[in-house]
Amino acid sequence: MHRRQLSFGVGIVIRFRLAFVLVLGIVGIGFILQCSLVSKSKKSKDPQIQIHFLSRDFEETKSIPSSLFESKDLLLVLAELSRKEDPSMRFISTTRTEEIMEVNGKSNSWSAGWVVYVNEERVDGIQMKRGVRVSPSDKIEIRYEAVERVFGRPTP
Repeated sequence: MHRRQLSFGVGIVIRFRLAFVLVLGIVGIGFILQCSLVSKSKKSKDPQIQIHFLSRDFEETKSIPSSLFESKDLLLVLAELSRKEDPSMRFISTTRTEEIMEVNGKSNSWSAGWVVYVNEERVDGIQMKRGVRVSPSDKIEIRYEAVERVFGRPTP
């Protein structure tokens, strides 16, 4: 009888230990998942409009804070970057067109110039003047590349 009580007591201790280990494992997994979710939420920042500048001399990405559902005029976004001189930009404006003439000291020439692309589509100076709306989901690139000019204006 004494042996049966002893084995019964050992069984309870073993069950208690197994239950403790199981609960501890569940709590540990929950803690790890919680920490993972918190770190992911800290990594995700507010939505930003990103503009990628690309030339043979440099490659840079600049960001402007924006709300997820808000769109902004691309020319105003570029003017805001230019005002901060990050990067420094110069524009040429006529009654019909708006063009980027210089970025970080690299100026347009007769054979090459700064060309704006939104979602892989080229945006010309006339479209820039009329207004191009951009949001955080858009891919914006400004590339220094070969261009053909007619009377000083780039042709598509």
